[in-house]
Amino acid sequence: MDLSYFYTFQEVAKWGSYTRTGEELGYAQSSVTTQIKKLENHYGVKLFERSGQRMRLTQSGEELLFYVKQVTDLMKEAENKLSTKDRMRGTVRIGTVESLAAYFISRSLKTFKQRNPDLRIQLESGLCPNLKEGVLESHYDLAVILDEEFRHSSLTTIPLKKEKMAMVSSPSHPLAGLKRVPLTRIEDETLILTEKDCSYRNSLERLLREKGVESRSVISFTSLEAIKQCVIDELGIAMLPEMTVKEEIKRGQLCTLEFNHEEISLHVQIIHHKKKWLSPSLETFIQLLRERK
Repeated sequence: MDLSYFYTFQEVAKWGSYTRTGEELGYAQSSVTTQIKKLENHYGVKLFERSGQRMRLTQSGEELLFYVKQVTDLMKEAENKLSTKDRMRGTVRIGTVESLAAYFISRSLKTFKQRNPDLRIQLESGLCPNLKEGVLESHYDLAVILDEEFRHSSLTTIPLKKEKMAMVSSPSHPLAGLKRVPLTRIEDETLILTEKDCSYRNSLERLLREKGVESRSVISFTSLEAIKQCVIDELGIAMLPEMTVKEEIKRGQLCTLEFNHEEISLHVQIIHHKKKWLSPSLETFIQLLRERK
């Protein structure tokens, strides 16, 4: 059995499309179809069935995927172990939140990639709960999260830095001229928030509940840039990681409101599975992030 068929099978399971798989792997669609057909003939089962526009795993396909993942993970580990630190190869799968991808990780990632041109880097953004689950299920080799101090019996946590949160408004907002703004003033404001389950949105909403404060209205976006632009356009106020608004504050597009929100304490942290073997490439990337702080 050609092991490359397993990688093709995994990609079809991931994308639900022979065409997309071919694009990702550089194969013709007919080649992808042929490889899957050979797997089905080898095992004597049907691995995929069409559901609308997507190819969905059959029960037999789901069972095979469980074993294929173990095989490909072992192949990846062997490749990493046999790679030298001077010429790292293989694939590194990293999960993180949008704010860290844009304002914290990118510089270290650029250096890492320049030093290791043969290394394939897969970077995915997501919400902290999904990232933690992804590390537990070995979807990611490691994740970099922005959350309250985190501990889990199956995960190793490496703290990097504490991140200050900034409540921001446009410079012309009525609250901008106040030296100190009580949290109760939020009741009269529109809060512009990130999507639900975002760590700093959760922290702010929990603090407001504890203080008995409820804002007049809430607007939510998945995009940090959309949130900042809405605040600049005077549609409301927002609480964001300080690293994400430094430039806008420097340019005078945003200003910091002195709210009593010091109780919100978020930290940039690396997490990986305790049973995960840290390849030289992963150790190097972790060291670059430690130096970044």
